[in-house]
Amino acid sequence: MHALSRVVEKTLLSMMWISLPVAPVFLSIVAGDRSYVRNYRQTIRQLARQRQAMAKAEVIARRFGDEKRAAEQSMTWKIEGECTHCGECCLYQTCVFLDRDDQGRSKCRIYGSWLFRQLSCGSYPLMKDDIDLYACPSFRAEPVRQVSQVRIGRHSIPVVTRNTAPESTVEGGASTRP
Repeated sequence: MHALSRVVEKTLLSMMWISLPVAPVFLSIVAGDRSYVRNYRQTIRQLARQRQAMAKAEVIARRFGDEKRAAEQSMTWKIEGECTHCGECCLYQTCVFLDRDDQGRSKCRIYGSWLFRQLSCGSYPLMKDDIDLYACPSFRAEPVRQVSQVRIGRHSIPVVTRNTAPESTVEGGASTRP
C-alpha cells in the first residue's frame, strides 16, 4: 500500500478518537435512529471496537491505496457467490451500523443510503483479498481462465484456436491424418 494511503488512514482513525464524544449524535442523524444517543455509553464502546477493527483490517488504506491491486485481481479472479448475512465483512461483526433480524441474520442500518455507497461495504467484495481478509463464507474467488484477446478498434475479441481439419479415425482409434 502506498505511504500516502497509510497517512490518510492514521489521520482519519485519529479523528475518529477525537470525535468519539459527539459521534452518537452524528450516527443518530445519519441512520435516523435515536438509539445511538439513548444508548450513549454502549455506542461509544461499540465505536471503539469498530475503530480497532478498522485499524486491524486497514480498511481506509485498502480502500484508497489498492486501486491498482484491485484492477489486477479483477483480471485474474472472478468473484462468485451471494451474501448469507453472517456479518463478518462488517469489520468482523463490530460495525456500529450492524444489526440483527429475528433470525439472527445481519442487516445494515444504513443499507442503500448515500453513506453506505461511499463506504467499502457498498462494493464488498471488491477483490479476492477482501474475501480472504474476513474469511467470508459467502463469496469465493475463482481463477479466471485466460483467453487470448485480439484488439480491433475499441473492441476486444477472444481468440480460440481450432484445428483446421478435424482428425478422422478408423476403427481401433488409429488416425488417418498423416
